[in-house]
Amino acid sequence: MKRHEGLIPLSHHHHHALVVSKSLKEIGTGKSDKTYKVILRELIDFWEKDGNEHFRDEEEVLIPLYLRFENEPDIDLIKKVLYQHAEIRGMIAAIRNNQQADHEQLNLLGYLLEEHVRLEERELFPIIEKAVPDNYLYQASGNFHKDSYSGY
Repeated sequence: MKRHEGLIPLSHHHHHALVVSKSLKEIGTGKSDKTYKVILRELIDFWEKDGNEHFRDEEEVLIPLYLRFENEPDIDLIKKVLYQHAEIRGMIAAIRNNQQADHEQLNLLGYLLEEHVRLEERELFPIIEKAVPDNYLYQASGNFHKDSYSGY
């Protein structure tokens, strides 16, 4: 799927999130060669270095930009995206506060993270690309944080 250049940094962040979600989905299933502690550390590193900032990029830069230019915004989609942000934040906070999160909780987070990335890539980004003028998407890109994994 061709992505507007201004959104490519966020798509790179999404790739990083998918790598983390795959590990979370595999924990306790015998499909992973990583230990529980390694996966938990990867999750926390991802969140502290990239995930939380990525959510802020979308909430403080991208979604307001979309709402500024779209006359009839898809409010239900925006609500769903923001709800998932809150849900993921809550799950990560619970996992961080209880360093012994069970496999089921981590698996659930992995599936939710993957679902969220797919929602944004397949539904949110296409409507933003249609609504927001190119020059504003390029400007927005300059405000996104640099992902520690991809460098974007």
